[in-house]
Amino acid sequence: MRGGLPHALLFHGRPGIGKLHLAEVLAQSLLCENRLHTGLACGACPACGWFAAGNHPDYRLVQPEALAPDDMDAGAGETDAEDKKKSSKQIKIEQIRALGDFLNVGAHRGGNRVVLIHPAESMNPGSANALLKSLEEPSSGLIFLLVSHQPRRLLATVRSRCHALPLALPPRDVSLRWLQGQGGAATAAGLAFAGNAPLEAALLQDEEADTRRRLFDLLGQASTSALSLADYCQRLPPGPVVDWMLKWTYDLIALASSGKARYNVDREKALNQLVRTMPTLKLLRFYSALASMKAISEHPLNARLFFDDLFIAYKEIV
Repeated sequence: MRGGLPHALLFHGRPGIGKLHLAEVLAQSLLCENRLHTGLACGACPACGWFAAGNHPDYRLVQPEALAPDDMDAGAGETDAEDKKKSSKQIKIEQIRALGDFLNVGAHRGGNRVVLIHPAESMNPGSANALLKSLEEPSSGLIFLLVSHQPRRLLATVRSRCHALPLALPPRDVSLRWLQGQGGAATAAGLAFAGNAPLEAALLQDEEADTRRRLFDLLGQASTSALSLADYCQRLPPGPVVDWMLKWTYDLIALASSGKARYNVDREKALNQLVRTMPTLKLLRFYSALASMKAISEHPLNARLFFDDLFIAYKEIV
């Protein structure tokens, strides 16, 4: 199976909607040796077994070191865990160059060869340029599958050599039915907080959800001081806290302008009480400041000072 498929496909859309899973399903189908009449992989042939085990000889997954599966670090100690945190979030040029033999040697099983790159925008300029030659002059039976959350961050020359497939959010009721079928405690409010992205909603951990709810309880009380908020968050990773604050502030702005929350649909009453005391212009400025904080939230020089600055700025709006 390659049929009329282009040699390079670019799946793009917002995070949490299943782009990577779709690309993996297509990759397995392209490599399957006994495909079903639907064109999907049989799941039973040797090729499907190798793919499921992650060792198919005609398949390569290229992703940042930081996204490597945890089981690859089985038995790692505390030092290795720290190294994992420091792993690169970029796809390096060495990773693309390491594909050299794979790209230039024929398929081991006499069928297709598939390279899946995720997320494609994590390629730095060097690695993207190293990929270009293979995209421009692909060898027979070689198919590239690129998955991207932010396709505009890709080099224009890379985008132009791929057939783009934009993927939209599934209908909300479909997403909710799917979540409830996964056996978790899925709710409409949880799906809303994930921006109606079903996979993102499914990945929300119970412990994280409880932590977030407690923070929002504190935010919903006008009497809570900036110091108390910073104290509560000081042991939390700054990145997720900034994401939560972006959604909280977005809803305050939305309620001030349109009267309807987008993410915290179960907290509209508390948000409505708060927004009456918050000038919209100051909220907009704070939202812009949060967007800037997001850029440094993964590696703040001092997490406590970071949270102090964040919540002092927030409380100044009230």
